[in-house]
Amino acid sequence: MPFPRTLPPGEAVRLLPANARIVGSPGCGTPETLLRALGETADLLPAPTLYSGLQLGGYPFLDAVRQGHLRYLTWHPYGPARGIGEYVPARASAVPALLGHWRTDAALIRVSPPDRNGYCNLGPSASYVRAAVTRATVVLAEVDPQLPRTHGDTAVHVSEITALVEADTPMCEFPATPRDPIADRIAAHLLDLLPERPVLQFGLGAVPESLIHGLAGSGLRDIRVVGMATDAMVGLFESGVLSPLAMMPSPAVAAVELMGTRTLMDFADGNPSIGVFDSRTGHAPRHLGGLPGLVSVNSAVEVDLLGQVNSETVRDRQVSGVGGGADFAEAAHTSPGGLSVIAMSSTTPDGRHSRIVPALPTGAVATIPRHTPDAVVTEYGVAWLRGKTTAERAESLTQVAHPDHRAALEPYPQK
Repeated sequence: MPFPRTLPPGEAVRLLPANARIVGSPGCGTPETLLRALGETADLLPAPTLYSGLQLGGYPFLDAVRQGHLRYLTWHPYGPARGIGEYVPARASAVPALLGHWRTDAALIRVSPPDRNGYCNLGPSASYVRAAVTRATVVLAEVDPQLPRTHGDTAVHVSEITALVEADTPMCEFPATPRDPIADRIAAHLLDLLPERPVLQFGLGAVPESLIHGLAGSGLRDIRVVGMATDAMVGLFESGVLSPLAMMPSPAVAAVELMGTRTLMDFADGNPSIGVFDSRTGHAPRHLGGLPGLVSVNSAVEVDLLGQVNSETVRDRQVSGVGGGADFAEAAHTSPGGLSVIAMSSTTPDGRHSRIVPALPTGAVATIPRHTPDAVVTEYGVAWLRGKTTAERAESLTQVAHPDHRAALEPYPQK
């Protein structure tokens, strides 16, 4: 079986066609070597356009974007890319189909070395990457011997790859957010909401870290996790909360992304109790909503008294994307025995502004509509929204706002 050529990064990106629409893999699968080469040669390429989700690392192509040599579109602005490039509002489950709508000419991916049968592995990131590889006419793969070989939708045969490049940067890592006392109080309220044998989905940040820590001593067993895996989940396997006996095709952790450090990657390497899946199933509300007891826990920038959730903007600045939050919230809302929960601190970090607001301000967006969240949790308790009138919702939300800000939530002041 002939293997694709191994080329220097600069030579590999010269294989991109004119007016190429290029998709870069996200998260801990960010192909930094190829992205740097793209940035360095973009002025020599005819009108390239790069699409990506949440990337990690140094974003080495941003200078080319600033100089007008490379157009950059993202559905998940993050880090140094905030305010640079163009934002595409898109829920995660829709991204694979959008790659067809846009016409995908090329995919830049990070893979493990091919095995004896010619299969490389996408390791920590499947999400939209599998769809990008299938649609692209040019696939450039940077090879990282330290990338974990994961189970799920992560196999890529060398016959699908145009050229290989040796990775000259280590795999991007995502360290855990430190827990804090407020996050611990929120997590304590969340633990009281969980059913027996739940299927859990949570995002990134201090509250999920506190919740995972609390699960270890909760007495709950036979838990499954969907959406994302982090370093802290390794401890849940060790404590017996997640079962190592839950193997493929229904693993204990069914993620679209592994977002962690070597701790998680080494644990996931060849481990059938952790699977990494395509967004067409891993983010799909139709699939996830059929899982009994699905509890989705996601954060927000702010929630208004109607229950509308803004997870994307601070004032008129785009700081995040829709991501999988809308998909998971919808799935949990429809899951038999499930719950769609928004968990957040009651104020901004400086305490000056309430994150429960009378109405979403000008420039803010409703990432999740008011009919989807079942509850909003802050350090002050649980505000139940499901089945409540608009007036009852406002009363409940006011009671979990910070006491210093409740009087301002008119016309529902503290009684």
